[in-house]
Amino acid sequence: MMNRYPLIQRQVQEQQGTASPPAKLNLWLEVFERRSDGFHEIESLMVPISLFDRLTIGVASAKDDASTSVEQDRLRVIGSGAPETADNLVMQALALARSTRSIPPLEIELTKRIPSRAGLGGGSSDAAAMLVLLDDLFKAPGGVEELYSHAQQLGSDVTFFLGSGAAVACGRGEKLRDAPQPLLGGDLAHFILLIPEIGIDTRAAYASLSPHLTSGDSRSTFQGCDFVEKSDWVGFLHNRLLDGVRRIEPALDQIANFLERVHPGRWSMTGSGSCFIVAATGRAEAEEETSLLRSHLGDWADGTGHLVTENTGSVAIKVLEVPMWIPEVDSR
Repeated sequence: MMNRYPLIQRQVQEQQGTASPPAKLNLWLEVFERRSDGFHEIESLMVPISLFDRLTIGVASAKDDASTSVEQDRLRVIGSGAPETADNLVMQALALARSTRSIPPLEIELTKRIPSRAGLGGGSSDAAAMLVLLDDLFKAPGGVEELYSHAQQLGSDVTFFLGSGAAVACGRGEKLRDAPQPLLGGDLAHFILLIPEIGIDTRAAYASLSPHLTSGDSRSTFQGCDFVEKSDWVGFLHNRLLDGVRRIEPALDQIANFLERVHPGRWSMTGSGSCFIVAATGRAEAEEETSLLRSHLGDWADGTGHLVTENTGSVAIKVLEVPMWIPEVDSR
């Protein structure tokens, strides 16, 4: 059977499904004018990476000590950063799906490995995975169009995870076009993620923008050709939100200063932060640069080091090395 949503790798049985929602990086992000609906127009090169949450759903059954049938959903979150309430995007996705078809009470288990409030898209990816699993188990009457409509209602990044891989996002992030090819020189690019213990609120990041930076000559236009050369692309990383985030969170400004000293011109921030990325063109280079970063930060057993500065004290930073993820696409 053709996998219509290859970014959401999954296994589905009769009344249960498990998916592995991936994280994403914004290698290039420009922000334009604010729209009448309060969102900004953006343009961004987005790529999936090999860092995954895990989502399992199944039809709920009565517990051994229960004398009545199950009447409500049960959500269990393993890990931190996601609520076990209706505010969780997977529950919002379920509510939207129920507006078009009958779905029985579910048992839902979400294992969080993608850090929250880091610009890695974990919540959006989880929501996309929920939409896809629900479609596998309880077919959406509106088909693909219904899933994309629900994705756009859930959040700007959710649509990306219904796609097949790297893409250029525009509009408020929900409109996608093909990424330039051969992307990143045709190699499997690797990235070092520096994930501080400090999270950033997306609305605060956008609110930090100076109006003159989103209009006129200050803004940039995405040049796809910049990201096809074998090694030159690492010098074109760009994120318009970075300067504003550095102003509102001094600790992140210190991390940015640190990266510019250690890896000048080879780093950026993903999404609205707080995760920073260092680009490498291959695994060997990534391993070398990871060792360099850890030698500066100190290497703890859990992969966490600390950046110590006079202004912000000690900031815990988790360092991960991850490759870009290229899913298998069934072309049948």
